[in-house]
Amino acid sequence: MDNLRLHYLQQLDFPECTKVGLQHIEEYLSQGSQRSGGGGRIPGLGGSTSDNPAQQIAQEFVFFHTSRRPYHQRLSAIQELQVLEILCNHFHEQRDSKKAMALFDVLFGNAGQLEVLCRLVSMGVAVQCKSLLYCAAIWMELQGCTSPNPTKLCKMLVDDYCLLVPSATSVLCGLPHISRRFTCNFMTSVTSLYPFSGDQCPPYALVEMITEWINKDPGLGLVSLTPADKSVIQKTQGRYGQVAQPWLSKVQTPIPGLAHWCIVAPLTQEAIRAKLDNRHGETAMETEHTNNTESKNLQIYSKLNVGIIQTMVSVNPEQSKIYLAMQDMFLLVKTVTGLIQQIANPTENDSVQTALDRLGQFFQVAKGTGGLQCDKGDLARMCQPLPSNRFLEILQQQTEAS
Repeated sequence: MDNLRLHYLQQLDFPECTKVGLQHIEEYLSQGSQRSGGGGRIPGLGGSTSDNPAQQIAQEFVFFHTSRRPYHQRLSAIQELQVLEILCNHFHEQRDSKKAMALFDVLFGNAGQLEVLCRLVSMGVAVQCKSLLYCAAIWMELQGCTSPNPTKLCKMLVDDYCLLVPSATSVLCGLPHISRRFTCNFMTSVTSLYPFSGDQCPPYALVEMITEWINKDPGLGLVSLTPADKSVIQKTQGRYGQVAQPWLSKVQTPIPGLAHWCIVAPLTQEAIRAKLDNRHGETAMETEHTNNTESKNLQIYSKLNVGIIQTMVSVNPEQSKIYLAMQDMFLLVKTVTGLIQQIANPTENDSVQTALDRLGQFFQVAKGTGGLQCDKGDLARMCQPLPSNRFLEILQQQTEAS
């Protein structure tokens, strides 16, 4: 039967062979699910391509990496675009999230199709394909949102919608309405993509968009704390093994990364200002432009900081989950300390004090809402390398007295 199906597909022309091939893949997956009682290994997940008809069809009739047809040749750029449209339409029409995730895993469980996945998700954002973005969100969590593959995916989205065509940012702005889970994981990835060091600062359009998201929907940054449907995750167990329920271990949220941006931003801006002050021959117009840019940056990160605090406060204390480790705080302090050492008279510098105030706020709210567990002496150790700051001193006094 498998050979008959393959032979039939080989007789079809493009793009019909791709459309029918996707249907056959889902038939194989459905048969495998029925044989295993809805759980266990599914045909197409794990094992070699030659042993799995579903993967064999995907390789030959979706990605066209192999073909036994004598006239086979690589797809043209237009045909590759047609494949993306076919995939996007197929996921859009698939209303069953379990079936969609099983198909997604057959197609993109291997890193070899990462470039195709990046282009497909970019198209999925443009056409608002909810099913595809939900599958991509689960894939990101299973991979780890800050790991290389999800980060590469999000970099392409930033390039496509924030950098290459700035006017296209409006398309990405609607992402939370398509998939809140994907939006949450996207934010987590981009905070890793732009660690706010050297020239790796996030584009202003990206920061502005995330700030808008967070302030409109405070719970958006904590969506990944909510477990995905276990029956959906089970469809990937053949590929990811024991990493099938990532929320049971260390959950990744965008909160630590976004807080890092807000705390480090005034210090980075201070370093930029110092460099410009040492530059000679700057015109009055250039000086005004620099001041306007600085003011705009300071305002947007101040607004983002308010949104992050609102997000952490929105957590239900009875359902709170740890989303921040004390080790994250120590790493953040190490970065902050390094930047402060480059600034003269840090105790009297407004940018330094703003950064330290935000650091204290972040610690206080994360601990108070149950997002951070720490020992009584952790705060004192965290503050030890930092300059004097009134808010941090008050926090230490309150901690010692409790």
